[in-house]
Amino acid sequence: MELYEIEGFLAVAEHLHFGRAAEQLHVSPSRVSQTIGQLERRVGAQLFRRTTRRVALTRIGEQLLSDLRPGHEQIQQAIRRAIGAGRGFAGTLTVGFIGAAAGQLCHATAASFRADHPETELNIRDAQLTDGLRWFSSGFDMVLVSRPIEDPGLVHGPVLITEPRVLAVSVTHPLASRDKIEPEDLAAVTLLDVPDTVPRSWVEDHIPGETPAGRPIPRGRITHTFQEVLASIGAGEGAFICGAQVDRFYRRPDIAFVPIIETPPMHWGFTWRACDETARIRAFDAAAHAVAMGNIKRANEM
Repeated sequence: MELYEIEGFLAVAEHLHFGRAAEQLHVSPSRVSQTIGQLERRVGAQLFRRTTRRVALTRIGEQLLSDLRPGHEQIQQAIRRAIGAGRGFAGTLTVGFIGAAAGQLCHATAASFRADHPETELNIRDAQLTDGLRWFSSGFDMVLVSRPIEDPGLVHGPVLITEPRVLAVSVTHPLASRDKIEPEDLAAVTLLDVPDTVPRSWVEDHIPGETPAGRPIPRGRITHTFQEVLASIGAGEGAFICGAQVDRFYRRPDIAFVPIIETPPMHWGFTWRACDETARIRAFDAAAHAVAMGNIKRANEM
């Protein structure tokens, strides 16, 4: 049974009048009559007794009405809930962040977002880079992460954080005493690796396999968290390319953060699945963008 047949039947059963049912459904009376006739042929019995004066339900029609009405109401409720989840703000929004700078921005955004949308249950949680796109099957609606994260099913919000690249390296390494290094100098270090769950586009950008001139850059052991990365660097087991904010949030006496010149900056922004996009996601992304732009303005005025 098609939905238009169900709605046509329920409308006629409610009004017991084909004309008023047609007005409710925004179709012609003849269309309603055709729909009911089609439904009666499908059922194999009359659902309405029709005379020139009145329309009444038959016993089979009454039974069908009794059976259909609760199910139809459940369908309507489900549609209303889906619309509310997609277009409204009532519901849960779980925001993930990777790294201290991203976390700082998310928490700074949370205050204004909660003030504007108190009906949204907002959760801010730490996410792991090594979970990759499994973020979105493990409860996160959106994640603030460094780019690129390339996948045809993803949506990327505007860039929120831009920072120069630095090489995190043990203070015992010869490069640690440099004021800056060039991309060709990366051939002199072993870059720590990450699991293959991390999107390949991110790996190729952050852990290059060779210098611009084609010199190979050795790969080290696989690390699973940023704290593990830092511990490995401090122990002299390898190096890692990071954004410059690490010198502010993760400063350690056994690690030097050396600027890498002649490389594009790192960009950070929110990523989410296109199929899961909601008004809540868009609103939080917009609020974070406003906070980020305010931070840039204040920094420029100093």
